[in-house]
Amino acid sequence: MAMADFAARVTRMGAFVVAALAAGAWWLFGVPAAAGVGGGGAVAFLNFRWLARDLGRAFALVADGQAGLGRIGRIGLRQIAILGTLAALIVQGWAHPVAVGVGLATLPPVLFVQGLLNARAQEEG
Repeated sequence: MAMADFAARVTRMGAFVVAALAAGAWWLFGVPAAAGVGGGGAVAFLNFRWLARDLGRAFALVADGQAGLGRIGRIGLRQIAILGTLAALIVQGWAHPVAVGVGLATLPPVLFVQGLLNARAQEEG
């Protein structure tokens, strides 16, 4: 399975998990909790997608011998944007901080499950 396909599958499964958790948070705790779970989950999975894409490009640049600090520095700028988005969610009061943490915490289990499914598919195929 190609890296882009794996990243797409992780993102798709993550969107379903985050949507279900956000709906449950809205029903149990209200709008700030749902916004926190949704916002944290969106940030986590978008960050994962961007990281997968940027690392693929960085590896290609290093393999070609064209790696420079300016080209690889985008990864650091992306992290600043992600942290700024998380700070805006919490500081502006749009989302509950614990709910943002729950949204962010959805990435590792989804990544683990998709990794297991990928390993099973490679064993069988």
